[in-house]
Formats: sequence, C-alpha cells, structure tokens
Amino acid sequence: MIDRITTCWDRQSFGGRRWLPLLVLTLLTFLVYLTALGNGFTNWDDTWYVTKNARIADFSWQGIGWWFTNYYHGQYSPVGNLVTVLLFQVDGLNPLVFHLASVVLHLFNVWLVYIFIARLSGKERVAFLVALFFAIHPLQTESIAWVAAIKIPLYTLFSLVALLSYLRYVETGRWKWFLLAFVPFLLAFGSKEQSVALVGALLLVDYYKGRRLFSLRVLLEKLPWVALAVAMGLHSIAATKSYGIVSPVHTFGFHEQVVIPSYALITYLWKLLIPVGMTAIYPYPLETKVLPWFFYLCFGLVLLLLFLFVRSWNRNRVVVFGLGFFVVNILLVLQVVPVRNVVVADRYVYLPLVGFFFILASYLEEGFRRGGAFRAVLLPLLFVYVVGLSLHTLGRNRVWASSETLWTDVVENQPDALIAWYDLGGWYADHAQHSQAIKAYRQVLRINPSYVNGNYNLANSFYKEELFDSAECYYRRALTLDPSFKSASINLFMALLQQHRVDEARRVLNDLERRYPGDEAVAKKRSLLPDVALSMEGMSTQQLLLRAEALFEEKRFSEAIVCYTESMRRTGRGEKILFNRGNAYLFLGAYEKAVADYSAALQQDAAFAACWYNRGMAYQALGKKAAFCADMRQALVLGYKDAAEKIRQECN
Repeated sequence: MIDRITTCWDRQSFGGRRWLPLLVLTLLTFLVYLTALGNGFTNWDDTWYVTKNARIADFSWQGIGWWFTNYYHGQYSPVGNLVTVLLFQVDGLNPLVFHLASVVLHLFNVWLVYIFIARLSGKERVAFLVALFFAIHPLQTESIAWVAAIKIPLYTLFSLVALLSYLRYVETGRWKWFLLAFVPFLLAFGSKEQSVALVGALLLVDYYKGRRLFSLRVLLEKLPWVALAVAMGLHSIAATKSYGIVSPVHTFGFHEQVVIPSYALITYLWKLLIPVGMTAIYPYPLETKVLPWFFYLCFGLVLLLLFLFVRSWNRNRVVVFGLGFFVVNILLVLQVVPVRNVVVADRYVYLPLVGFFFILASYLEEGFRRGGAFRAVLLPLLFVYVVGLSLHTLGRNRVWASSETLWTDVVENQPDALIAWYDLGGWYADHAQHSQAIKAYRQVLRINPSYVNGNYNLANSFYKEELFDSAECYYRRALTLDPSFKSASINLFMALLQQHRVDEARRVLNDLERRYPGDEAVAKKRSLLPDVALSMEGMSTQQLLLRAEALFEEKRFSEAIVCYTESMRRTGRGEKILFNRGNAYLFLGAYEKAVADYSAALQQDAAFAACWYNRGMAYQALGKKAAFCADMRQALVLGYKDAAEKIRQECN
C-alpha cells in the first residue's frame, strides 16, 4: 500500500489525470461536511442576518438596491446579503438550502486553492496537500457550518479569483488580466471588509515570482489597489460607527494590547497544527487580572517569527510567502484595537490557513523526495493526521446544529464566556425551560454581576417560574444599574402585583406614568390594578381593550376573552377585536371558536394576512390539512412570510 502511494509522489505531477486530485478533493469535502447539512439556525447572528431579517424576502429592484446604498447592522456587505436574499427565494427559511450553499462555496474555494497554489509554485503535489488541508481542517467548520459566516467563503472565493487573475498578469504581462482582477476584488469587498488584505497578498505574489518589489512599475501598479483599499477601509469604519461601535470594548494597558494580539497569532498557528480545545468563543482575559505568563511567551515567539521572516527573505521564498500570506490576511482581525468580545475566532483563519499549509506542504514534499525510511514513516503519519482532521471536522459540524449544542459546547470549553451563558439562557427561555435559563443567567452574573440585561433576564425567568420575590430582587438590581430601564420597571410592577403588594405596585406605576406620559404599555398595566379591575362597567372601551391586551400578555386568556367580548358588545364585532379574541381561544385550545372569530374577521377584511395565517394554525390543530394549506397560501400571497416555512413543511 505504501509503495503504491509513494509511486504517485515520485512523479513530477499528476500527468494526464489532472482531474484526479480535484475528484478526490470534491469527494472528501462533501464527506467531511455531510453532517453540517442537517444543522439548523442558531441565535448567534443568524437571527439578524437571516431568520429575523425581513429584508431578505424583498427581491424587488428596490429591495436589491437598498443593500448597496445602506449599512446593515454595522456592516457594508451588499453582495453577501444578496446571496441570502437569493437563498431565501429558493425555499424560504429552509436551513438545508443555506448550509448546502456554504458547502458548495467551500468546495469552489478548495478547487481555487488547488489551482492557485499549482500555478504559483508549479508543484501539483504541494497544491493538492494545501487544498486538502484547506478542505478538511476543523478550524474551517465555523465558516461552513454556521449560516451567518457564509460571507467568509464568499469573500474568499472572489479573493482567490482576483489572485489568479493577477497571477496571470504577472506571468503574461497582459494588462487585461490586471484590470480584470479589480472586478472580483470589488465583489470580495462587497462580501466582507476583510478582503482589503488582498493588496498585501498581491505583493507576496510579486515577491514569490521574483519581481522587484521596489521597482517603479511594481509600485505604480499597486497605487490603484492601495487607493481602493483605503476607500474600502474608510467605508467599513463608517459602517461600524453607524452601528454605534466607536470605541474599544476592552481597555488594557499599552503593553497588554501589544501582547494580546501576539497571543492570538500564536494561538491560530498552534491550532492549525494541533486543533484542540476548539470552541466558538475565546473570551478576553479579565481586565482586573494580570495576563498569564504564556501571553508574554507568545510575544517572544512572534519576535522569533519576525526574525525568521527577515532572515528567509533572500533564502527561502516558501517561508516568506507562506508566513506573509498568513499574517497579511489575519492582521486586520488580530484585535490590535479590541472592537469584538473575542480575542480569537476560528472563522478568521479560513483564508490565512493557505499560507501556513503552503509551508507545511512544501516541506512534506521535500521529505517525500528524500525517500527511504524517512518517507516510509512520513506517509503513514500524514494519513493518520488527515483522517484525524476529517473525523474532528465531522464532529465539530454538529456543534453548530442548534443554539443549545453551540452554547453548551462553548461553556464546557470556556466557562467564563459571558455571551455563551447569556445566549444559552436565551435559548432555554425561548423554549420555556426557565429553570435551566435561571442556571445560565446565574453564570452570567457570576462573570459580571453588573450586567444589566443579565439581571433583567434572570428576573424574567424567575417570574415565569412564579418565583415573584426573586424576580423582584433582580428587577430592582437591573434598575439600580440602569434607572431608565422602562421594561424592568413595568415588570417590577407586575412582580409586586403578583405578591399582592398593591400600594408598592401603584407607586412604581405612578412613577412610570410620570416619566412616560401617554405610554400605551404603561396604560395597559394600570388596568390590572385590583380597584380598576373590579370596576369593568366603569371602564371606557379603550380602557377595556387595554386591560384585555394586558391580560393576554400575562397569558390570562379566559379573562382577556371576557374583556374582548364586553368591548364587542359595546362597539360591535370589529375585525381586530375578533382577531385578538380568536388568538385567546387559539391559546386556550378552543380551536372551533378561534376559527369562528377569524372567519368573522376575514369577512370584514379579506386582506388581513395574519388572520389567514392564524386561522390556518387553528385548522392544523383540528386536523384539517386542506384548509390549513389553503389559508397558509393565502397568507403568503398577502405577504405573511412565515407562511412559506409552514407550506414547505406541511403542504409540498
């Protein structure tokens, strides 16, 4: 077996079977990412990027144009966002479509990496190894198995196309290839701002191909690239500021802020070689503590790498290109200015990885050339390494299956990752697992007792568990930290009311009314005070409706129905009141009554999309599939986008 494998490496290339490495790479890529296709969405960025992004449903010219003229969530990524728009048109919010698109993009990048390295180095075996590591390495899973990260393989695709076009220009001297390279460069920036690093990669191509970097021609060639990169960088800064990110999220001393990026750089290199302890969140060290000793060791290692880079400049083009390609493409995300809450992120190494494995693959090939016992040992080790990476990737894919699997993995590996505990608590709360949410939010406050939303959400979970005294305690803590937190004041009122401390509740409400005069949410709560509730006959119709809505929000559906019915007796059967009473019946499981109210509402307003949708849900509960599908299709026609997912799941 070893003899057959080594025979392949003794050839200068794959000869007439150049399709063979691409076929092997294609099969391996799909095999290692097969488990990612069963993943769903998560509550980490997938929400604002896809699942709760109403704009991805707008495929009109106006909707498409909006992405090019606006920032979204602190980013300028029109090409990346348009990809999600297109994927939504395929099958709505079907996660399989989004994950399959990510895997296909990754496969294209695997091919492009192979072609680029083969063209650059003239060594197909080196190109195959680099593309192989790029395809199967576990650090790549975050960029592929996480829907919100689809912009990373997308910008990488355009960056690699630009590099290939520029490489063709260097080889042929034909200006059309130079000019054509600008098109994918612009598309790469429209996918992700990290693509501005391409300018540095072009200089490395010049270096590797033996061009004089400081010749007038080479310098003049780079002027338009640098100008574009600067303009893009300023555009990215403006986008970031538009979202309110204008200052560092951490404040370290100068020497610490030099050491921390060094730690990040060495961590990336170490995990590329030995991918252990991987997780989605690598939090910063606590600012109140002295940095661990190994942070300073990493700074020393970076200085050593810099010495190696300089020493190799005229001696070893492989090391200079590989190390330079890695650093250039990761430099912008080393958090020199910490604007993110993580010091390291696996996704940032997606393209830089090519440089690291270019060095490794080149030395592996040199080892194979030596032959003898050295090669006989090296090949089995390489085989085991590749199998190990592949199995690790298969396992890492499933970490991204859901929010629960994602955040559980993070807190197991990084127990001080506040955002992980917070989002895990959010997932438990959304799935009515409030006792588990309480445990998660307690961990949030262990890490940062002054986190306002941590106190607030812990209070909400206590409230859902009917532990009203504990809820009161944490609402008060949240208000101590942020006295203007209106929702915390409203919920404190409810917690006091549930404990029958009416006078205290009234004082809280009076203060709310003083601070927020005319606020409807506050007005609803007054209708829940006992002395107000007992005098329903004396209420105006508006007060009655506010009380009904307040009772509905408290899940006191039977009492809400009484109020809706009384308001209809006074004012007639308006479509909105019928709809709201139908919703109360739906939650109580009185599906026939819900259908009756929805039908009456639709007789008054046949364009009431939400009413068609909710009546469809009632029909589904009654087992009337044909009626359910008909209502869902009508809701979709009227623009109710959630109906698309129901139709896909139940009606097609």
